[in-house]
Amino acid sequence: MKIAFIGSGFMAGAMMDGIVKGGVAKGEDVFAVNEAFPESAEEAAKKYGVIHAVPEDIKKCDVVVFGVKPQVFDEALSMYGEYFTPDKLYLSIMAGISTERLENALGGARVVRFMPNLALSVGKSATAYCLGSKSGEAEAAIAEEIFSPLGIIKRVDEDMIGTVTALSGSGPAYFCRLCEAMADAAVGLGMDADTARELAVQTLLGTAKIIEDTGVSPDVLRVRVTSKKGTTEAALNAMTETGFDESVEAAERAAKKRSDELGK
Repeated sequence: MKIAFIGSGFMAGAMMDGIVKGGVAKGEDVFAVNEAFPESAEEAAKKYGVIHAVPEDIKKCDVVVFGVKPQVFDEALSMYGEYFTPDKLYLSIMAGISTERLENALGGARVVRFMPNLALSVGKSATAYCLGSKSGEAEAAIAEEIFSPLGIIKRVDEDMIGTVTALSGSGPAYFCRLCEAMADAAVGLGMDADTARELAVQTLLGTAKIIEDTGVSPDVLRVRVTSKKGTTEAALNAMTETGFDESVEAAERAAKKRSDELGK
């Protein structure tokens, strides 16, 4: 399987790295195409052991990955359109670009749309995908093979992509915001900033690791660590009283609303 990447930025580079390290494809079969920023493609080629390709190389690839920002999709079509043939499988990580729009732009080709997140770069992405109208189980299998070294991958209906964006796409920022708030609160209680940050980060990482390794659900683990009338119960009660759940729900609703707006 030969794979061409249109774009060579952070997310595209993380995919290249995972594909090569995960054994999905050899570096000599992965092509970084970026005529707008050739120095970026050259850097990606050196860093991930792939090919710094020219547009003509797209012709010999079985799979084309759109790893550019959605705002430059039309520019990419104009720049490389002559090499986009309907026999290829097209994968997209462009937020807001529907499978219908992709199919129309690519002459009715098979497409698969993805929503990964920031953790793609460390092989821990929470990725969801949906199939275009021309794609079936064979395309789904290829999509999952490519993304399997990069974290977990879940298949959803396209109308759920906005919700995925709100949950796991934007989710790393919520995690960071919680970490900041925990550390800032500790500083307010007299702790030095560096110690507070390190303890906050490790607390969240350790808890996530317990959930991942043991399979225990977050609600069950929360109950286990909450002693009756103890410090944790007092803290959780305070979070409830100040609208913690409502704040998180409002955040996800706002993110989904914005995702839907961008899609239009």
